[in-house]
Amino acid sequence: MKHLKYLLGFLLVIIPCVLTVLIYNDKITQNSPDYFKQGVKQYNEGDYANAYYNFGKIKWISPLYPMALFKQAKSAQQVGDYKTAAIKYKLFLEKLPHSIFELNAKLNLAKSYYYSKQYDLARIQFEELKNKTDNDGTEEVFFLGLIEKNTDKEKAGEYFRNYLKTALSGEALNNDFILASAQELSSLGIDLSDEDKKNIAIAYYENNRYKEALKYFSTIPVPSCWDYLVLSNHYAGNKVIAKKLIESGLKTYSKITDEENLHKIYDIYTSYMRGTKLKNWQNTLKIVKDNNLNGEDYILYTIASISSKEKANMLYEEIVQKYPNGKFAPEALWNVFWLKYKKKDYKGAEEIAIKHLKTYKKVKSTPKMAFWLAKTELKLNKNQEAHNYFNKLAVRFPDDYYGLRAQSIIDKKNDFFVTSDINKIPILKEAIQFPISVSQIDIKDLKLINTVFELGDTQIWLDADFNNEIVESWFELKKGKKTHSVVLARDAINAMDIKPPIVSTAYQLAYPRYYVNEINVAGNKLNIDPYLIIALIREESYFNEKAKSKTNATGLMQLMPGTANYMVSKLSLNSNDLTDLDDPRMNLYLGCNYIKYLKDRFNNDLYVIAAYNGGEGSVNKWIKTYNTSDYDEFIEDIPFDETKHYVKKVFRSYHMYKNIYQ
Repeated sequence: MKHLKYLLGFLLVIIPCVLTVLIYNDKITQNSPDYFKQGVKQYNEGDYANAYYNFGKIKWISPLYPMALFKQAKSAQQVGDYKTAAIKYKLFLEKLPHSIFELNAKLNLAKSYYYSKQYDLARIQFEELKNKTDNDGTEEVFFLGLIEKNTDKEKAGEYFRNYLKTALSGEALNNDFILASAQELSSLGIDLSDEDKKNIAIAYYENNRYKEALKYFSTIPVPSCWDYLVLSNHYAGNKVIAKKLIESGLKTYSKITDEENLHKIYDIYTSYMRGTKLKNWQNTLKIVKDNNLNGEDYILYTIASISSKEKANMLYEEIVQKYPNGKFAPEALWNVFWLKYKKKDYKGAEEIAIKHLKTYKKVKSTPKMAFWLAKTELKLNKNQEAHNYFNKLAVRFPDDYYGLRAQSIIDKKNDFFVTSDINKIPILKEAIQFPISVSQIDIKDLKLINTVFELGDTQIWLDADFNNEIVESWFELKKGKKTHSVVLARDAINAMDIKPPIVSTAYQLAYPRYYVNEINVAGNKLNIDPYLIIALIREESYFNEKAKSKTNATGLMQLMPGTANYMVSKLSLNSNDLTDLDDPRMNLYLGCNYIKYLKDRFNNDLYVIAAYNGGEGSVNKWIKTYNTSDYDEFIEDIPFDETKHYVKKVFRSYHMYKNIYQ
């Protein structure tokens, strides 16, 4: 009985205390998002001291506590309090181990040790990170060099040397320290090999610091750096010296020079000559042939691109025969095929196309060649073979222009180049979902990131180790960086051997829906397919309202000043409206009305798109000159490469948008 009294008394004391703690902690948890949001706001404004203070209000019981530690560490770093930053990073790693932020936290922990002069701890941390990657082209290798340079210059030199060599070979995981490594290596006062000097010079060259590059190139034997000596002198404005170096060294060094650099040198040398462009290139070709120099295929291909069709064909055949494994052979062989096809030598064209596809399995011209082989088989009445080629093309390249065109032929649709004014782009009802299928992210990490992102930390992806361009694209979209988001997703999909499903987040990011209301209204009012408008905008500006080209084309629809002036006059607008071309509404209004004008002018969507890029006069000329009964042939015959590719890109985007959203 006595014990029961004590127990009841204890409970009467402890229960209120526990309840008080729980209520207090519940209040803390409820307030944590507000503290975190305020901290993020202050951090973004550069008020790191108050940001640190607000993150510190978040207590251990809150789910946001680990990320508050992380943000405190970053705040401390910003004000140079690296000891505090190291403490906070260490606590974060204890509270949230094996998260998607682990790598970033460990690297910043090592840096914090370094900047707070705790070099032994920094060395241990950096070496641990280096051993995980087993790559000399990482940030930690550079910092290990910095740690060693005050105690062991030779060892430091090895770190900088290895980083520089790995980075310049293209195998580095981080290229941000190339120039800094070159500067550190050169400042150590140790003996430098010719290879070291060359790598230091290339680092300066790659950073457009040509005069500094020349200081090192001039100290090593010419055979090992002749190409860079030429290029550095040319870009530094020493054209007389560059020309002398070319003329004295071309015969000796062309066979040991990097191919890309050699092509640049031929461009430079030809530009120094007086005469017509064709004549100058022919002179360069004579020098190359007379002296059996490298790079002949590049010169032949360049001359072919500015020669008559018959002359060009002879040059293309020469490239294929002499350099079948060269960089320019696939496109040269395509051009040989095209001339035979146009001459109606379908049997000869068939042989070349089959040879192309057998020889070059995956090159830029592969889908184009496969498509035209199928068209050739139709000309030879080999309908089943044609169907097989079309089918393989559509399966292998489902989002390529030629793959889409092949699918339309398989489906017996004759409207690939015909748009409809009854289409309507569906309004985006909810935000594009996080691409979890490609991110390989743990669900707890995803929830945490989404929470932090919604609280204003739009830079959170920079701290996460995703290493995935589709995920990066999604975060860029969340930050409002539309253009960068589209380009990242586009490049990521293009690099994939196996494409994602057409309804995937990846394609929604690569072909997003912006300005849908305005586009639908304009399309309905002007009888233009909204999908054509959005496809054109995508290819013109990637939705960058402030886009401006070298030719002064402006805004979403990249309107030229002359075109804008003409439409302002035609629509009886105030000329002052031209100052608003980077206003999306004005740009869309004028651009869509220009499309309407072209539709009334040509009554043909293919010609409209070609004229939007190449001009009305050019299209009129092409209609008279080329076969307009076969639109595929018409497109391939367009003499302006930019317009030819533009037409293909716009119709590719048009059909991708329809496939994704209709």
